[in-house]
Amino acid sequence: MFTNLSEKLYSVFSSVPFDTLVWVVCGTYAGIFLLSLLGCAFSKKIRAAEKRPFLSLTNAYSALVLAVFLIKQPFAQSVLVAVLFWVAGYILYGALRAASSGKKPAPQAQKEVLLSSMPVSLPKNMRAEVPAAKTNVRLEHAVSVTEKLLSKNLGKTDRMELEKLKNTLAVLQMKGALSPVESDILNENFNMLLKLMAKYNV
Repeated sequence: MFTNLSEKLYSVFSSVPFDTLVWVVCGTYAGIFLLSLLGCAFSKKIRAAEKRPFLSLTNAYSALVLAVFLIKQPFAQSVLVAVLFWVAGYILYGALRAASSGKKPAPQAQKEVLLSSMPVSLPKNMRAEVPAAKTNVRLEHAVSVTEKLLSKNLGKTDRMELEKLKNTLAVLQMKGALSPVESDILNENFNMLLKLMAKYNV
């Protein structure tokens, strides 16, 4: 049974011109590589996908090249061609991997981004807190200006910013004394208030 099947398969393949078989095998492999390369160039999803299936495909095509050349060529020559095809396939696999690799931030750069996004919190023994009396005067002035501005006919964005600022000032009032970081926040809010005061003539 299996002998007859193998003989039929061999007769089918051997009846096809040898050059045609070679062009079909090498052409389809080259076409798959070009499609993969274009996919990496134009699709983020394909670029990020695993490329090991292409490596498995290269191994399968190398075996197919060996089988095709054994139809017409001696064993030694067929193995040599298959090995050369396999090496070329691995080089193409490396090129595909290179095309897929985007620029990634260095670990140190990632750490700096993470650190810069973290809230600053100093130990209590390192905080030079702003006196409560001075803080209260500044906060009360900021709160009164905020209330005046909220009574004006404000733009939607300005009103939203002032509402956020009002909540921030309320939290700072509860602190009594401010740390240097919190004092900087208060200064930034004062700067924003000055701009809005000039904008709305308060």
